[in-house]
Amino acid sequence: MPAPLCFFRFLSLDQAEWLHPNSEVQRGPLPELATQASNVRLILIAPGEAITLHQIPLPGRKRALWARAVPYALEDQLIDDIETLHFALSQTLDGDRLPVATVDHAVLRGWLETCAQAGLTPAAVIPDFLLLPWQEGDWSILPDGQRIVVRTGRWTGLVTEPETLGWFLNQALVEAGDAKPQRLRSWGSPPQVTLDMAWQIENDSSEPLLQFAAGYRPETVLNLLQGPYGRQTPWKRGLRPWRTAAILAGVWLIVQGGGQIYEHGRLQREQIALNAAMEQIYKDTVPGATRIVNPKVQMESRLRELAPAGAGGGGVFLELLYQGGQPLVNFPDITLRGVSYREGQLDLVLEGGNPAVLDQFRQQLEQRPGIQAEMRTTQREGRMESKVTLKKMPS
Repeated sequence: MPAPLCFFRFLSLDQAEWLHPNSEVQRGPLPELATQASNVRLILIAPGEAITLHQIPLPGRKRALWARAVPYALEDQLIDDIETLHFALSQTLDGDRLPVATVDHAVLRGWLETCAQAGLTPAAVIPDFLLLPWQEGDWSILPDGQRIVVRTGRWTGLVTEPETLGWFLNQALVEAGDAKPQRLRSWGSPPQVTLDMAWQIENDSSEPLLQFAAGYRPETVLNLLQGPYGRQTPWKRGLRPWRTAAILAGVWLIVQGGGQIYEHGRLQREQIALNAAMEQIYKDTVPGATRIVNPKVQMESRLRELAPAGAGGGGVFLELLYQGGQPLVNFPDITLRGVSYREGQLDLVLEGGNPAVLDQFRQQLEQRPGIQAEMRTTQREGRMESKVTLKKMPS
């Protein structure tokens, strides 16, 4: 007979709350949980702010090769270096697509090392938004203190603040198209957002752990403990050199919820001069450039030389880069983090701004002549991250 499940999550450096198989929620030091954790299977509920979900086409026929192929399949969609990220693959497909979760190695190591220090060994680490109760036709919303946990599908969800919930829900409804939900289920009082949707208020206890446990379905679990973090691997020996850094990273994320990291990054970005941003764009566009005096003028000169009327290939690339870069200079709070071009499509990876600023930037992009612009925005660890796709309109 399988061992009963005990769900738990961190509240601070050494404090946690846990749900025993008898449905009793307790809070206290992590070592206290360890004394009660015999003969149970521990499930660590991970904060969704630190995790990003993706769905990609199947990367080949052989599942044994997927783990190596997935990072490169997602590389253009990610801001962080793939070497710093851990990729967890779902055991269940979503049609012909593969659900994938990404989390920073240092963050995951910090969680596991915190558990090890208290004598705990989780059997699984699962994102909280994938544990909310959910069924076809519904979206689930759970207020959890100063955060809102949302599940919009079997393999999709997010965590945001009450102030930005309405913006993210409206954006998700637009992206859902014909697959919009029939109702929104809320545990506790519904958030104060304006949506043309029916709300269903659940009468169940609003205790988050009870809802996460109720939403646990083995067939739709995406366990982060894979690859180097699998239970069959002696990961503790590999963690020893990283002990201090991993604990600090994990505690910082848990206690601060990513807020201070975002604020610090925003203040730093405000100090970066516009000329420095243009210089970086020029370096990325013109490899090998050494003498940069006025990047704006030099870029315009290069565009005139390399993108004459009727030019294809590189001309299309430079024209799209020029059209996308011109509005960007008007928004110093938005930082360009990456550029990629493939088969007539230019992708810009951006960071920063807020919903209102990003909406203004999107409107300016859509007004640019001769291009089609598409913009997708997500929030991760308190940061706004956007991906802009530009294509030339058919003549």
